[in-house]
Amino acid sequence: MAAMEINERQLEELVKSGKTVLADFWAPWCGDCRRIEKAYDQLADEYAGEMTLVKINVDTFEGIRQRQDIRRIPTLRLYQRGEPLGQIVEPPSRAHIEAFLEKVLPKKEKEADRHVYDMIVIGGGPGGYTAALYAARAGLDVLVVERLSAGGQMALTHQIDNYPGFAEGIDGYTLAEQMQKQAERFGTKTLHALVKRVELQKEIKALETSEGALHARTVVLAMGAGPRKLGLAEEEKLLGRGVAYCAACDGMFYRGKTVVVVGGGNSAAADALLLSRIAEKVIVVHRRDKLRAERVYYNPLMQAGNVTFCWNSVVDAFLHDGDVTGVRVKDARTGEKTDIPCQGVFISIGRQPATELAEGQLPLENGYIVAGEDTKTALPGVYAVGDVRTKVLRQVVTAVADGAVAVHMAEEYLAGM
Repeated sequence: MAAMEINERQLEELVKSGKTVLADFWAPWCGDCRRIEKAYDQLADEYAGEMTLVKINVDTFEGIRQRQDIRRIPTLRLYQRGEPLGQIVEPPSRAHIEAFLEKVLPKKEKEADRHVYDMIVIGGGPGGYTAALYAARAGLDVLVVERLSAGGQMALTHQIDNYPGFAEGIDGYTLAEQMQKQAERFGTKTLHALVKRVELQKEIKALETSEGALHARTVVLAMGAGPRKLGLAEEEKLLGRGVAYCAACDGMFYRGKTVVVVGGGNSAAADALLLSRIAEKVIVVHRRDKLRAERVYYNPLMQAGNVTFCWNSVVDAFLHDGDVTGVRVKDARTGEKTDIPCQGVFISIGRQPATELAEGQLPLENGYIVAGEDTKTALPGVYAVGDVRTKVLRQVVTAVADGAVAVHMAEEYLAGM
């Protein structure tokens, strides 16, 4: 049973009734909202009778974001006995939602699963679900452990034009769902959980997750990557108040406004193009005198009448009065500083590999797990695929290739056990 879609008046009535209510403030264009949808509907079933889970589309009711003080979406706000108890914003996993709910409702006990899988894949991105597909088709008992939903960063990509087989392109969320369904058709199981710790040195690998302990003979590390931050003062404080990392997720908040895109690679170029269709003006700030993005982005960007460039410059500080009012940029050659008024800053300067689980167990190089084209790591039975491993090119198509290679290597390893 899915969470019930309601309006603002119905929410007020539910809250006044004194019931325990969790409200998801969302929008249909929000990638993070779509990613959380399945986990949220599952929680609606599990907490039926104890708590009412509802959804409110902030695009449907004019002024609701101001009235409810919704700065970023999805925002999950909890009410009990007629009062708001707190909220969680853009939860990265189902486990984070459950931990938040424990403030009011006790976490349901779950038995530790002592089953030993042939393979556990950590991460449900393109590399992870390709590994699961190949493993399941080979007759292996495989489990994918994913925090929220399939796709990882790919699911937040508005349009993918360079993945073979889709002549008109495809949005990342849809492609991710298809990859998951295809793998599950052959017997892959998916567990929505947060992996807290792994022990990879022994023959039987152990994972400590928010849903209990898991064990496997082989492990594929496919945790992907997250947005790299500028590291400026007040960057965290201004997140959702003008600072953002995903144009597809948050761009609609800046319709008709002036925004700055920081970066010059493919992600920055794609974000600038998307925002050019939403914002009144887009200013691209790049530390070099030309973009690093692929040539396919050049003509559309140069032809967009509302996109301008601030070359050889870096963002030195955020200007704000609680919300972003502009950025201070510094000329990389002269050191001269200039203030640029804007209402939003989209930071697109690359990705940071999510390799915390591997620290202390596997060799890392600049934060990436050391693994060659055979995806083998320094530990037997452990493989790294996609954006987490050392490689020349990080794209959906190379992550998919990694997933297939990892299973081939794992089959050889299992045959020798």
